[in-house]
Amino acid sequence: MAAIYRHSYFMRATGLLIGLAAVIVMIRVGTLAQGYRFLEKFPPDFSTVGWLRFTGSTAAAFLIYLALKPARDQTRPFLADLAGTRLGKPFAWASLFTMIATIIGVVLVPEALYPLVTDGAVVQIVSELFLAGTIGLAVFSAIRSRTVGAARIGIIPAPLAFVAMALVAFLILGEEMSWGQHLIGWQTPETFAGNIQNETNFHNFYTYRFETAYYLSALLLFFVLPYAWPKQPGLWLKPFAFFVPPAGFVLLAAPISGLFYEYWNVVPMQVAFALGVILLVDCALDKRRGTRGERAFVGLWAMLMVASQAIFLIFGGRMSEGHELSEVREFLISLLMLAYLIWISARLFTMPRRVKGG
Repeated sequence: MAAIYRHSYFMRATGLLIGLAAVIVMIRVGTLAQGYRFLEKFPPDFSTVGWLRFTGSTAAAFLIYLALKPARDQTRPFLADLAGTRLGKPFAWASLFTMIATIIGVVLVPEALYPLVTDGAVVQIVSELFLAGTIGLAVFSAIRSRTVGAARIGIIPAPLAFVAMALVAFLILGEEMSWGQHLIGWQTPETFAGNIQNETNFHNFYTYRFETAYYLSALLLFFVLPYAWPKQPGLWLKPFAFFVPPAGFVLLAAPISGLFYEYWNVVPMQVAFALGVILLVDCALDKRRGTRGERAFVGLWAMLMVASQAIFLIFGGRMSEGHELSEVREFLISLLMLAYLIWISARLFTMPRRVKGG
């Protein structure tokens, strides 16, 4: 049996490496050959090269899917109630409503989207409130986890992990607010003269790289990891198990694998979109994942992701700035961060507390 598992692990690792190699090849052939830089945004490419790029990205995504798919007896069912908080379904419906509202906006009132998502607008403010809530819950969890013995990553105590989460959320919030510039309105110092948007932040010096790392990290943590994590993690994975989101997060995080317009030609984003659709279809067809209603909801997401991406590519050129969809994605990521901290803080209350002196 151990030999079978080792063989399976080797085959999955090989498939993953082949998939990543295919991504690299598609980046080289499909983007650099056209004279564009890696991660550079340019209008959706519907030429023969553009379609070949997407075909290669889809093939790479399928290889990655084969490497990620859990064994039959290791498939986790959906736990959409977020460990008893009963907020799973409202968060999932919030994601769905956001996607549908965005589709309607792009089709009917594309020029009205930017005033809603720009700095200081309602979407940005709500996103910042989500991040502030995330910070507060991370600090609370750091305090609470000191008395929960099972809440740790190997030899690393949980409070350090939660402090790291609070710091990451704080950095994201600070960057989004340009460290208070949007509220107070000071002039951008000369130190930040090279900033793309002339703001007091660091991420707009390296916008393409920062956004790509940010989006793909969120997709990995909140969508791919809940899908691929085994029901009974092995020796190397078990130390991280306490912090892994439940499989139900797939129902919440589905839209962040899409919402592409100005980023559509960037190969890692095409792979992310194709992988998201493939994983959703797999979950919808797998009876072990959940009830018929839950799987139907996932199937709805799969169809909506394909339809919405087609709509964004066809009608997205009418948006006034072109990056409105990225702002919506960042809003959803902040929502996911808050949902995760609600789930993990609730989980701390379900764990037995360490007895003093025991």
